[in-house]
This record gives sequence, structure tokens and C-alpha cells, in this order.
Amino acid sequence: MELVKFDTQKIQNPEISGFEYQQGELFGYDVREYLLEKWGRLCAYCGATDTPLEVEHIVPRSKGGSNRVSNLAIACHQCNQDKGAMDIQEFLNNKPSVLARVLKVAKTPLKDAAAVNSTRTQIFETLKATGLPVITGSGADTKYNRRRLNLPCITLDRCCLYW
Repeated sequence: MELVKFDTQKIQNPEISGFEYQQGELFGYDVREYLLEKWGRLCAYCGATDTPLEVEHIVPRSKGGSNRVSNLAIACHQCNQDKGAMDIQEFLNNKPSVLARVLKVAKTPLKDAAAVNSTRTQIFETLKATGLPVITGSGADTKYNRRRLNLPCITLDRCCLYW
């Protein structure tokens, strides 16, 4: 069972625990997975699919933007390069509807993370009550080990695309 636990404080403010948060082989997997879901697995700026997607700062770090998840989007390489350190309003100056959507999605509350946190323990306890052995890990653990062992992704959704 992938026992997913979202620490909404760390998602909202990755710097909260400083140095420790930024270390380890799995750094970035959980946040990246969250962002892929949040942005619908398509480029936030042009809507491209079936292409590698990159984590992108909506407000560039060089202009005071943070690493908070509310300032991160998923973009195709071309859009990420074209935007560079440009302000989001400047980059999407001729696309007001895209700008409005990006700003709205960026501020979307973490309702999904709260829902997972509130139900994960109950699901785990229910599975344990069956008497069958239950081993837990995160989705990031699963993906990391699958890639390390060169095993195929067998999920029914698109969780494993573009990694």
C-alpha cells in the first residue's frame, strides 16, 4: 500500500525545516508528483502533453519568487525557456485567459492533500484488519524503487509518464 502522507506545511513552505528537507535521494519526487496532478499533467502555459514537463517558478526566484508550491507550475521545456526570468504578466501578456487560469490554479487550496491525510490512516487500518500482510511506502518510494530496479509502471493512470 502506498501510504501517502502530505505535510501541507512543507508543501506550502518547503524551507520550513531548512537543510534536511533539501537532502536525500527522493528530494523533489513528492512535490513534483503533487504538481503534475495539480496542473493536470500538461504545460501550464501552452497545454502541451506527451512531452517532458519541468517544474517552473511562476514568479521567478530572481524577482523574489519562492519555492512554495503555490509559486510552482509544470511547463514544457520550450515554455520554461521562453519564460526564463520574465514576470508571469509579461510572459502571458497576450494571453489573458491563460494568465487568469495559471494564477487561479496556482492558488488552489491543498484540498486533495487534506483529504488524503484524513483518510489514509483509516484505509491502512482497514487493510491491516484483513489479516493480510501490509507493507507501506509513499508513491515516491514506489517510483524510486521501480526506476532503480527497472520495473515497468502498471498503474492505470498517467502517474509514470515523463520521468
